[in-house]
Amino acid sequence: MATLIRSLGTVLATGALAFGAGACGNSSTATNSDDDATRTVVHTAATSPLVGKTFTSTSVDGATIPGGGPLVLTFPESGRISLTAGCNQHIGPVSVEKSTLTVGALASTRMACPPPRDGADAWLADFTDKPLAWSLRDRELTLKDGPRTVVLVEGTGAAGLP
Repeated sequence: MATLIRSLGTVLATGALAFGAGACGNSSTATNSDDDATRTVVHTAATSPLVGKTFTSTSVDGATIPGGGPLVLTFPESGRISLTAGCNQHIGPVSVEKSTLTVGALASTRMACPPPRDGADAWLADFTDKPLAWSLRDRELTLKDGPRTVVLVEGTGAAGLP
């Protein structure tokens, strides 16, 4: 019973810390004194121009998306991203800073896509495994990881999607 109460207290304390940090729009770190585990809660400023929008790729300069993609990014709420490169759907945390977009650990569906789309998830994982340089001009979002530049346009109809 004491363990349950201690665990519940940890969850409540972590939730309170996340809520408090969210109000400020900053990243925060919570440490659980019982097991010294560190949890990072990432928040994107509520005023981010990406929140509530969906972007679809119109071009990829560098290694192309297997199967042709497109790369579709949605920012459903502050600190969250949903994305697909044409195979599985991925969702997880995102940190959006002045010129850097960092995607955290992603959960995904587990479809077995046929070739050539079967390589789309590996392409996406490689593209998002490090911070991306980003810029937004009007409705055009540009993401760069060094060797690749992906240009996306706001709206799912940008690449012929419904």
